[in-house]
Amino acid sequence: EVKKILLKNNYKVLDLAIKYGSITTFSKNYKYEITSLRKDIKPDGRHTKIQLTNNWLEDSLRRDFTINAIYCDKFGKIFDPVNGIKDLKNKKVNFIGSPDLRIKEDYLRILRFIRFTLEYNSNIQDHNIIRIINKNIRFLKLISQERLFIELKKILELKSFFTINNKNYFKKIINQIYKIKFFDRLNRVQILNKKLGSNFNYLQLLSILLVGYDQKYKYFSKEFRLSNKDKDYLNFIYEQFKLLKNKQYSYQAIRRQIYFYNKDLTLDFLNFIFCIKKEINLKTLLKYRLFIKKLKVPRFPISGDFLIKKGFKQGKKLGKKLEFLEDSWIKSNFKLNLRNI
Repeated sequence: EVKKILLKNNYKVLDLAIKYGSITTFSKNYKYEITSLRKDIKPDGRHTKIQLTNNWLEDSLRRDFTINAIYCDKFGKIFDPVNGIKDLKNKKVNFIGSPDLRIKEDYLRILRFIRFTLEYNSNIQDHNIIRIINKNIRFLKLISQERLFIELKKILELKSFFTINNKNYFKKIINQIYKIKFFDRLNRVQILNKKLGSNFNYLQLLSILLVGYDQKYKYFSKEFRLSNKDKDYLNFIYEQFKLLKNKQYSYQAIRRQIYFYNKDLTLDFLNFIFCIKKEINLKTLLKYRLFIKKLKVPRFPISGDFLIKKGFKQGKKLGKKLEFLEDSWIKSNFKLNLRNI
């Protein structure tokens, strides 16, 4: 019925989750999820069979946390059947009823619990919950890899993500699920965030948490079915990191990166190097950043047309000559010009 009304008024409707009593519509670049009151009929840890209801209490009792079961009608009247407002004010993330039962209804709630706890910088009141999570964590294999990655992405995008440094039990859980191990690098990320006044995006954080010399990040990319764009980014960070092995990062390396890639990727790699290599201090990093921002992108002064005018014929020899000259120009730190090339 709601769908019919929206379509009649020319609203775009997505109904992929209509069997769960939920549809999505859009207005003025905003997305709205409209969900009917429901009660669970047959939960299986992934896709619960539901039945529509008119009972607000029944709907609230199927939800995960008290803070997610606060209702408001069109007149602004609040209905708070499980004391969610109190928990919200006190920054408490409490399961509704039995945590074990709630998790067994939908195992993704393990990650949602971590996300909300970090978002509200909440302290866990009942450490028995960690035991319950560890007991059920193996069942996350029932959840699609795409959904697991989406939840990790949401966690990494939290402004309060770094509070995980004070919650070792969450680090262990995330490592179990995603095989992420370089949490010690987050201390340097925080230093950088504080100095630059900007937050790292999820992909930058992912590279810092994953990329090492062992290429295990490739397993992650395949296992969690990352987009080609995300894979390319992680490959870029890894390949540049491998080139730098046992070498000092330098102005010449920066020029090469900017020439072959761009300034944004070069700045990202510089941040990555700072976060994993303690020999690059903050003063050096800021000096490199200023250099990158001021540097003009090098332009190779020779083209195929130029060589043809000089008597070269089109073909493989021309291409090889052009590659040789470009390589010589790069090795000269981009200093050779038309006269001395």
